[in-house]
Amino acid sequence: MKEFQRRIFVILMLFFTVTDSVNAAPSISTVTPRGIQPGATTELNLTGASLNSPLKVWTSFAAEVEVLPTAEGADDATTAKLQITLPENTGVGLGAISVANATGVSQVYLVVMEDAPVLAEPASNNSLSEAALVALPAAIPAASNGTAADFFKFEAKAGQQVSVDVLAARLASSMDPVIRLIAVDGTELGYSDDYVGLGADARLQVTIPADGQYAVEVLDSKYAGASPYYIRIGDFPLATTTLPAALQVGEDRAVGFSGTGTKGVTGTVNLGNVVPGGEVRAGARAESSTMSGFARALASSGPQTVEVEPNNAIDQATVAVFPGGVSGVFQQGGDKDYFKFSATKGQRLRFQGHSLKLGSPAVVNFRVLKLDGAQLAAAPISDENEYAVAWSIPEDGEYILETSELLQRGGEEYAYVIEANAGNSFSLTIKNDKATRNRFVVDEGKGGFQIPITVGRDGYAGPITIKPKTEIPGVIWHNNVVAKDGKEITVLLEFSDATKAGDFVNLELVGEAEVDGQIVQVPLTSRDWTRTQFVPITYPYPFLQGIVQFATVPAIEEFFEPKFEPEAVYVARGETTATIKMSTASKHKDFKGALTRMFQDVPEGISVADKADKGVHTITVTVPADLAEEKAFTVKAYAEHAGHLQFVKRSVPIKVVDPLAVSVKLDAAIVPGASQKALVSVVRAPGSAAEAISLTFAGLPDKVTVPAELTIPADQTELEVEITAAADAVVAKTEGITVTGKTKYAGKEVSAVSAGVVVEIKAAAE
Repeated sequence: MKEFQRRIFVILMLFFTVTDSVNAAPSISTVTPRGIQPGATTELNLTGASLNSPLKVWTSFAAEVEVLPTAEGADDATTAKLQITLPENTGVGLGAISVANATGVSQVYLVVMEDAPVLAEPASNNSLSEAALVALPAAIPAASNGTAADFFKFEAKAGQQVSVDVLAARLASSMDPVIRLIAVDGTELGYSDDYVGLGADARLQVTIPADGQYAVEVLDSKYAGASPYYIRIGDFPLATTTLPAALQVGEDRAVGFSGTGTKGVTGTVNLGNVVPGGEVRAGARAESSTMSGFARALASSGPQTVEVEPNNAIDQATVAVFPGGVSGVFQQGGDKDYFKFSATKGQRLRFQGHSLKLGSPAVVNFRVLKLDGAQLAAAPISDENEYAVAWSIPEDGEYILETSELLQRGGEEYAYVIEANAGNSFSLTIKNDKATRNRFVVDEGKGGFQIPITVGRDGYAGPITIKPKTEIPGVIWHNNVVAKDGKEITVLLEFSDATKAGDFVNLELVGEAEVDGQIVQVPLTSRDWTRTQFVPITYPYPFLQGIVQFATVPAIEEFFEPKFEPEAVYVARGETTATIKMSTASKHKDFKGALTRMFQDVPEGISVADKADKGVHTITVTVPADLAEEKAFTVKAYAEHAGHLQFVKRSVPIKVVDPLAVSVKLDAAIVPGASQKALVSVVRAPGSAAEAISLTFAGLPDKVTVPAELTIPADQTELEVEITAAADAVVAKTEGITVTGKTKYAGKEVSAVSAGVVVEIKAAAE
C-alpha cells in the first residue's frame, strides 16, 4: 500500500511540476536521500522532469558537487544522480538545491544537512505490530499514508532521553503532522501537535521509563496521504536558536543554545563563509549525545550582547553596545529583560526585532526608556509580528532598551534578538505579484529578463543603483537606477555575446547608495513573494531570500520584429516634428504579445518620445528647424514569449523632405483661337497619407486661360490642363509661367511652386 501511494505521489509531483514549468524547465520532485552528511560524500538520486544532460547544480550551502554520468541509453530526463561532498564544519539544518540545463532552471528543493544516519522508510510500517525496528539515532525521509499512521519502532533503556522532531511545513510540505511516543502496549508517553514556533510541525522529548520497545506514531491530521516529511529520532536537544541568537560574522565562536534540553549544551559555530543578513546553521549536541538538534542564528555585522541574569529591572540592566545586537530568552511568562547603552545626541538608531524567523515562538516587544523609566520610543504593533522602530537620540547619555514578550508567554524556546543599526536605510524586495518570476532562461548571445522590485524607505529618500554583488560579463543593465523617492522599478537585463549556452548563475542583487555620507549596499530580498511560493513556511529562510537564477540556453528563432509605418521619419523642410508608427509583427504563430521599446543613439539636438495605444506606438521626433542632412536613431524593442525575452534593434532614418514638388510641361505653341494641352505633374513626399492637390496657374499672357478649378485627386500624380488662347490673343512669347500646388502633409497645409515655363502665342501657319 505504501509503495503504491509513494508512486502516486511521485506521479502527481511530476504532473504539477511539468504543467507549472516555464518552457519545460527542469523540475525536481524527489531527492533521495534527503539528508546529507557533513564531512562525507553522499550520492543523491533526483527524480523529476526535463533533467537532461548536461546538468548544472546550485546549492545554498558550501559543497563540492559532481553530476554523475547517466548510464548509456538510460537518459530518460526523469532521473539524475549527484555526488555531493560537504565540509566537515558544515552546520546541520536546512538548505536548498536547484538544477539547470539547456531548457531552464528548476525550482529550489529543500534538503537537510544531517549528522545522524539517514535511513529509508520501512516498507511496511502502517501498524505497530508490523513496524520494523529502527536503530537510533536515525533520520528518515518518509511520506504520510492518508488515514493510516506510520510507526517507527525502536529499543530504549530506562532513563534514556528520546527526542522526536518531524519536519514537514519547514520543508514546504502541506502535511500537518501529529506525533505520539508510545510503549508497545499502546501507553502514550508523549504527544505533540503544532509545536510552538514551528507552525504545523511537531516535536517532543520523553524520558524512557523502562527498558523495552517503543514507537513513534506519525499521522497527518489532514488525512491527505503522500505528503513528504522528515522524522528525526534520537538523543538530541530540541534547540531553537544559538545564544546569542545573532552572531557577528568573522571568527568562529562558542555559543550556547535556547530550547528544551539545551541547558549546559555548548558548541562552536563556523562563521567563515557567512555574510551579514544571512542565516547561521548550528548543531546543538551534548557531549554524551549521538546527534544534534537544529539551531539557527542571524548573521550580523555588529557586536552582540547576551543578557546576563538577573536583568529584570532597570538597575540590573545588561550593558550593550549599539550599533549591534542583544539576545535573550523570556524564561517564563511576564519576563522582561533590560539592556543599558550609551548614545550621542543626533545619533539615529533603528531597532529591529527577530524571533519568529529563527524558529522562536516569541513575539518580541520593546521600548526605549530613560534611566528613570520614562518612555522615549516604542515599537508599534506590526502585522509581521517582528517589530521595528527608528529613533533619534535627543542628547548624550545612557538609555535603556526594555524587551518583553507581547503575549506575556515564556519558556526555554522563547529566544529573541534585537538589532540596532545606525543611520537611515532602505530595502529592496522582489515584487509580490503572481506574475513575478525569479527563474529565467537567457538566449545565448542575446536575450535577457526583467525583475520588478519594490523599494522600502526608512529615512533615506535618494537614488539607488541596483547592481550585481559580483559583476557578470556580457550583461547590459537598463532602468536600474531608482529615482529619488521612487518606490518601484523594473530592472531590465540584456545579455551580449559573452554569454554561452550552459551558463547557470545565481544572481545576487544589491542596491547601492550613498547614505549619510557612506556608500552602502543592501541585498535584494523576497520575503512576501517567497511566502506565497512556499506557503507552509511561515517565515522564509534567508537562503531563499532574493534568489534570482538564470540559465543560458541555445537561442531560439526571432518570434517578433518591430514594424514601422512609414519606413523612415520624414520631416517636412522647415518643420520641427514628425511622427512614425511602430507596431509588432509576429514571426511565430503562437506569439501574440506586445513589444516594449527603448530609444538609443539619438543624435544631439534631436529628441524622441512615444505614446502607446493598443499595441501601436506613435513615435514623435523633434528636430532643429534648420536640419538639412539625414540622421538616424535606434529603436531597441523587446518582447517575451514562452519564457524567452528577445531584443531586436532597428535603425530608423530621419529624412528632411519637401512635402510637395510641382512641374509643368508644354510641348507646343498655342494658336490664337485654339487650345493646347499642358501636363502638370506632382511628387508627394512619403510619410503622410496622400491628399488631393489644388492647382493655380500664374503669369499667363493676356487672353490666355485655364479652367477655374484644377485638382489632382489623391490617388493620382498628374493632370492634363487645357490652355486656351482667345482669337484676339496677342502673338507673343511669355516666360515665367508657374503652377502652384496646395495640399496637406502630416495634417498641415503645404504648397509648392513649379519652375517657370515658356508659353508662346504663335500665328497659325498660312
